[in-house]
Amino acid sequence: MTRLRNFLPLVAATLVGAAILGAPSRAQAAFTVTVAESGGSTITATDGGAGDLDGIANGVIAFSGSTTTFNIEGGFGTSNAPGTPNLAQLTILNTAISTAGFSGSRTVTITIEDDFTQPQGNNGLISELSVTQLPGSSSVSYQSFVDAFGGTTLTTSALASGLTVEDHVNIAGPFHLKSVSTYNVTGQGLGKSITISSSGITAVAPAPAGLVLALSGLPVLGLRWLRRRNREESTVAA
Repeated sequence: MTRLRNFLPLVAATLVGAAILGAPSRAQAAFTVTVAESGGSTITATDGGAGDLDGIANGVIAFSGSTTTFNIEGGFGTSNAPGTPNLAQLTILNTAISTAGFSGSRTVTITIEDDFTQPQGNNGLISELSVTQLPGSSSVSYQSFVDAFGGTTLTTSALASGLTVEDHVNIAGPFHLKSVSTYNVTGQGLGKSITISSSGITAVAPAPAGLVLALSGLPVLGLRWLRRRNREESTVAA
């Protein structure tokens, strides 16, 4: 835990730069991360509040802790709320779920959610999932939501990079954006440790085709896409 805390300022600074590049000043909002084990305990972290290891309301939540069966380590969630005309984005980065071992099956969900005001109009709801560690007989699912609308679910039972899906949404006012990562874990027996590690991106953008192509190569929060978009807008303005 001490090493994690010492590492937080550098990591948080990097994530903030990626998450809010080109975004307006962030207002205090209900940006939260919730980790829940089915039939077990729950961890909740609020940006700048309880459970946020960097303790700053900056659009980045660093979280760790334990549910009944699992340890959650090195998790980071980001939000660029209230969004820009070109992008609303939530991410969950390099979240490692581990356990010393159990028999049977367990389910863990990690929910990230925040309130946004833009972009509005006809948009694409883009979801991306990458899985870098996954024991046999287990699976990871990722789904994005705009208010009550649930996007297409991405599911994998194997290591995967940049699984992407796009849905159409028409947004006419402020909206609530949420992503849900679901881990269905099969234990290997007591004393046999297992680890699952994954990252996810949820985005709303008015130019979904271009964003999908960019996100498919961006495990680090869509930073290059944002930089390229800013350069293009600067060129047009000039």
